[in-house]
Amino acid sequence: MSDPNFDPSKFNELIVYMAKRLGPEAALGRVKLAKLLMQSDFGAYERRGASITGATYEKWEHGHLPQQLLLAQRDLEASGDIATEAVDYYGKRLMRITALRDPDLSGFDEDDLADIERAILRFGHESASYLSGLSHLEVGWRLARMKEVIPYKTVFLGGGGVTDADVRRGDELASLHNWN
Repeated sequence: MSDPNFDPSKFNELIVYMAKRLGPEAALGRVKLAKLLMQSDFGAYERRGASITGATYEKWEHGHLPQQLLLAQRDLEASGDIATEAVDYYGKRLMRITALRDPDLSGFDEDDLADIERAILRFGHESASYLSGLSHLEVGWRLARMKEVIPYKTVFLGGGGVTDADVRRGDELASLHNWN
């Protein structure tokens, strides 16, 4: 189920932008890219009430994963916009993503770019495993089941602890009000 607000052009250009902006020293692989996309989209939603790309994020083992990422990455590679190469990263194999062209930023407004830069400056040089661990602290990720969509509105739930009783009460309310 894709968000009707999903903008594939913005999503693709954001991938190219992040790969170009970070460069090879940032060790940008798919997990890290997914976390930076999530931080940009969820951060924009928290500040402005709308995400940048409208991507649909799901709960996966390493954190939030945009449903659209695998296809977008494949298409961008096929068109020669990005490349993925295997490199050694502290003894592990990293499929590093690099941009082969400059991004087209004409579809982004000033607020979009500010939210993207905020995410890049804060998290762009952190490791994928660190960012994955951070995403596991997000209440939305903790409440979702594996491969279940994580709604943007969960960004407003804060970082406090969620008990089993909280989850049960949420399930009761969802059932009562047909929110499922």
